[in-house]
Amino acid sequence: MEGEPVSGAEPPAVYDHSEVMNPSFRLAVGADGNFACRDLYVQTFARSNHGPDDWISQPEEQWHLLARILPQSIVTYPVHTNPHAQRYLRPRHGRIRTLILQGGEDHAMPDSPADAVSLIEAALPWRASNDCAYGLGLTKELDAICLGIQQIPGVDTLIVTKDGESKLEGSAVVMPERELDMLRRALERANRHVRSRVQLAKATHIRNTLLTHLCPDRFPPIVQVGATGELVEVRLDRTRQSTAAVRAQRRATVRAVRENAALIANEAPEELMELHAEIERVTLVSMIERYEGMLAQSLPEGRWQSFFENNIFILTMLFARPVRLLHAQFHAQGSSLSGAGAQVGDFLLGELGQSLAIVEIKKPSTVLMLNAAYKNSEVYGPSAELSGAIT
Repeated sequence: MEGEPVSGAEPPAVYDHSEVMNPSFRLAVGADGNFACRDLYVQTFARSNHGPDDWISQPEEQWHLLARILPQSIVTYPVHTNPHAQRYLRPRHGRIRTLILQGGEDHAMPDSPADAVSLIEAALPWRASNDCAYGLGLTKELDAICLGIQQIPGVDTLIVTKDGESKLEGSAVVMPERELDMLRRALERANRHVRSRVQLAKATHIRNTLLTHLCPDRFPPIVQVGATGELVEVRLDRTRQSTAAVRAQRRATVRAVRENAALIANEAPEELMELHAEIERVTLVSMIERYEGMLAQSLPEGRWQSFFENNIFILTMLFARPVRLLHAQFHAQGSSLSGAGAQVGDFLLGELGQSLAIVEIKKPSTVLMLNAAYKNSEVYGPSAELSGAIT
């Protein structure tokens, strides 16, 4: 696409390669059947004749209709908005050209493009959608969802609702937000697993091709055995090991490290710290998966208390200095003979000196901010649950 100014007309504004990544928006008043609506258009660009990195804006009537705001729904038409890419202005999700956000309270019709953008982005499913400047639609990490939906003949629309069940309605797939979020978390876990496997494969390749050649006694080659994919060292004085033998060897290695931790700390402190960091990373990935599973359930606070007690290292990561657990469910203030007046905290932690830290946990559903604003529309005070816990 190339733009050419009309003879005698004022030359159009020229945009550089970074400015076209932040397009403007235009809002138009319209009607959809019996309902008033607002149409949000995103600015589009064409290459300028001034230089290879110069762009000019297309006339406003040629801007792309990005979204239509209705009282109880937002209809979006996601596209690629990077002018530098060959797929510029093509539908972001192929045959799935329309993505509808449905349900919730009636929308107040916005009066400006900025209000429209804010309204739309506030309604987008959490961590699952691109913002308006990026063309809306699901994030790249969720492309697999639309690729899967496209396998259903005739489907060209995805409707995300506040509740309900997934179903097929004509040419549209209806999906509640909770199921979209479940799919998002499952795909993120799969991505983490793939990245972990890639890192392991790279480390194994470096060891087998470089370290084994340089120090064969210290770094014997590693090969994969069995369908379960365990990696074992191959030494000249050993035959191929069974899965049970490999598992027993791993347990023996753990016991040896525990029993000789003090000696290793003196002889090979760097290796010990690297092992400690790797154990924390692996453990943290496992904890994140368990944490996500618990978030999807409506669990009482007692279950969360037990979870953190059994995995106290999660709470210690909140601090910039080493801390240790002194007591769980401790009495910050004693009670009377009748049991009244006790102040029980969830966790009491301390560092090497006399500094103490009280950690109070709340369920994920706990309201943290007041519903009503203080003096203006942007300042909200803490809820009774939050301020009471701090006090």
